[in-house]
Amino acid sequence: MINLLNKASVAIIGLSLFTTVALKASPVTVEQVGFGANDVVNITSSTLGTGSVYAGVIHLVVDGTPTTGFCIDPFHFSVDGPQAYNSESLADEPKSATGSTPNPMGATTATEIEQLWQNYNTPSISNDTAAALQIEIWDLVSAAVAPNGTFTLNSAPSDVLSALATMQTWLSDNPDAPTANLIGVTGPGQDYVTDPVPDGGSTVALLGLGFIGLIAFRKKLQTR
Repeated sequence: MINLLNKASVAIIGLSLFTTVALKASPVTVEQVGFGANDVVNITSSTLGTGSVYAGVIHLVVDGTPTTGFCIDPFHFSVDGPQAYNSESLADEPKSATGSTPNPMGATTATEIEQLWQNYNTPSISNDTAAALQIEIWDLVSAAVAPNGTFTLNSAPSDVLSALATMQTWLSDNPDAPTANLIGVTGPGQDYVTDPVPDGGSTVALLGLGFIGLIAFRKKLQTR
C-alpha cells in the first residue's frame, strides 16, 4: 500500500505543479479583433470621460488561438494589432487605472466574475445578456479598485437594464454558485478576462510529469 501511494503521489505532484505554474504570469500575444453579442451603452470612466461604447462579448486572438472574453478594464482604450500582454490570475487584474499604484480586484471580485461567467456566458448568449454581463463586470471591478479608478453606467437599453438587475439579484442570492476557470490578460490596451490559454512550453512539460506518474502507478497496479 505504501508503494502504491508513493506512485500516486508522483502523478498528484506533477499535476499540482502544472496548476501552480499555469497561474503565474506568462507572456502572451493578444489582439482584439471584433465583437460578438453586444449593445451600445453610455458610460463615464474616471480616466476616459463620458461616451457611448460597445458592451458585450469581445473576440480575441491569444497566442494565435481565437477565443472570446470580456473587458475588465473600463479605464483604458483598446489598442489595434497584436500586442505584448501577460496572462495571470484574474484576482491580480486589472492594471492600475492611473498608471501608478497597482490596485487589483482581489479574490472575492474575481470569484464573482467567474460565477457570472459560468452561469450566463453561453455560446448563444443574447445581446442584452452579454451587455449586462459586461456592465456588471465593470461595476464589480470599479467597486473593488476605487478610488484608483471609477466607472458609471449613464444609460442603456431597457432590456439590458432588466437583464442587469436580474443578474445582480442572482449573484447576491447565490454566493456559493459554481465558478468558471478564468484568467486575466494585461497589457498596453484594455485588460481582459478569458478562458485559460494553452501553453506549449513549460506547463505542458509539467503536465507530462503528471502523466508519467499516472502511467507508473497503473503499471504498479498491473504487476501486483
